[in-house]
Amino acid sequence: MSEQQVQMQIPADIEYVYRDFFTVFAGPDDVVLEFGNVNRSVPNQVRIANRIVLTPANALRLREILDRTIAEMQRRLSQARSTQEGGLSGGNA
Repeated sequence: MSEQQVQMQIPADIEYVYRDFFTVFAGPDDVVLEFGNVNRSVPNQVRIANRIVLTPANALRLREILDRTIAEMQRRLSQARSTQEGGLSGGNA
């Protein structure tokens, strides 16, 4: 499959939302992601706020991109910790 370039338009007032819960359903024709928040007042209750439906091909792309992005984040965090530890232990000779 060839990758094509796309232009993304992101409005200045785009809404950012916090979600601390998700579920995933994968069927033969689509993958459904549901995002929501845990109810802080009622134990064991979650309110689903968003439902996103992807084709299986796009769900696989999302997984691959998440894997690469998270691996890079972990590499940077590890590198930052190493740098921080090196600076803490190497100055009193």
